[in-house]
Amino acid sequence: MRLLRNFCFILMLISFQHVAADERQHYTLDEMASRIHKQSGAQILSAEIRQGKQGKIYRFKVKKKGRVRVIQVLPDGSPVK
Repeated sequence: MRLLRNFCFILMLISFQHVAADERQHYTLDEMASRIHKQSGAQILSAEIRQGKQGKIYRFKVKKKGRVRVIQVLPDGSPVK
């Protein structure tokens, strides 16, 4: 009985995840650059759209405290894995 309850709970979580994934908001390159700047305080040096295995990827070069880093995110704001 416990196994069946856990299995049903896992199925419910998986189905909820698919619904939530379909309702994600997609940001433009400019909107995402603005979000990164506001959240991290980093200066945006460059921004471009690249095509990856997962689809569009936003690639940003940012500078914070004298260090330059590259940040890659999907249009929904999730990090590229």
